[in-house]
Amino acid sequence: MLRIRKMTVLSLLTAAAVAGRLLIHGINIQPATIIIILTGWFFGWKMGLAEGLMVGLVSDLVLGLGYWTPFQMAAWGLIGLISSFIPKNKFIYVGWLAVSGYLFGLIMAFSYFIMSPNIWIVAGMYLSGLFFDTYHAVGNLMFGLFSPVLFKLFRKEQRALNIK
Repeated sequence: MLRIRKMTVLSLLTAAAVAGRLLIHGINIQPATIIIILTGWFFGWKMGLAEGLMVGLVSDLVLGLGYWTPFQMAAWGLIGLISSFIPKNKFIYVGWLAVSGYLFGLIMAFSYFIMSPNIWIVAGMYLSGLFFDTYHAVGNLMFGLFSPVLFKLFRKEQRALNIK
């Protein structure tokens, strides 16, 4: 039964993250990243990684698949994976919310090599995108204001799934 419940929780969290991304699409501020972070933090690396991969794939099925899709999946998957190893310290958590926005942008920068093999062009494209990465980081911090409520929900489900 716990396996079915884990799959259900993962599916519902994916649906919530995708719906949040679609709802606020276009300004690079969405709740997807914080949901992925909390999934990894509370439920472990496997669920964090799976959540990140699924959010990238499912949201792009709606928004449009492209060369960027594997990079988004990798970025969010890595964020979910790393989140499981972040110490349960609120200051480190807040820092990780900000850093993960920039990490996402850095991983997405590797997709620029598809357009140009020139490292200087890719570096210029990455630097021009830092503004949007800052939106992502600030958005994560803004959604982090809801963390006390989210912590209660995730802890309750963590206990129900018998995850320590």
